[in-house]
Amino acid sequence: MKKTTLFFFLFFFLLFVEVMLDYTYSIFFRTDNNLKENRVSLSEYETLKKEYEELTQNLEFLNTVKEENQISKVFLHDPYLFMDQITILKGKEEGVSIGDYVYNEKGLIGKIIEVKNHSSIVELVTNSHTVLPVTINESFGILKKEGENLVVKNITSKEPIAVGSIVKTSPYSQILGNIPVATVESVKQGPIETTLIVKPIIQIESLNYCVIGKEKKNE
Repeated sequence: MKKTTLFFFLFFFLLFVEVMLDYTYSIFFRTDNNLKENRVSLSEYETLKKEYEELTQNLEFLNTVKEENQISKVFLHDPYLFMDQITILKGKEEGVSIGDYVYNEKGLIGKIIEVKNHSSIVELVTNSHTVLPVTINESFGILKKEGENLVVKNITSKEPIAVGSIVKTSPYSQILGNIPVATVESVKQGPIETTLIVKPIIQIESLNYCVIGKEKKNE
């Protein structure tokens, strides 16, 4: 009788322990999943918050510009053309044309080189084909790509240009003037001309939204 009672006692005790272990494990397992879900949600929240803030800045900036422009989301950064092109989600049906320029509140991004129905390809300022009239203070020059560097050459003025100076679009170019393009990183004074090594003002890798401006028409 005692052996039978002891057997039942041990049986129910072990059963109780097993149930409690399963219950405890399930609580921790669910909690761990919840924490993971919370972490994912927080990450998504931070991404959306960043995009919202950038969009808000662009909309505020857009309100200060009087010409006909529109805002677009950046759809694709091509890893093989990272410093050359991006794709945006506005195209022919939205009134985008080849030659329109793309920028935001920080500065110039590039120009439209291909237009589809609802998307367009933007050739970036860092592209090897870039040839852009620019100004640095009171000086004029031509911005282009040479090897791995973005440079400004053919500078018309002999005035000193300091490191940190802002390179802007020229009012004589086919786009709106005085849009920041780059900052001067170094100045190389040659026997014939001065060459500026410049750094693009836009961080392409973190770009989410942009503004599309219409190319100026020759009068």
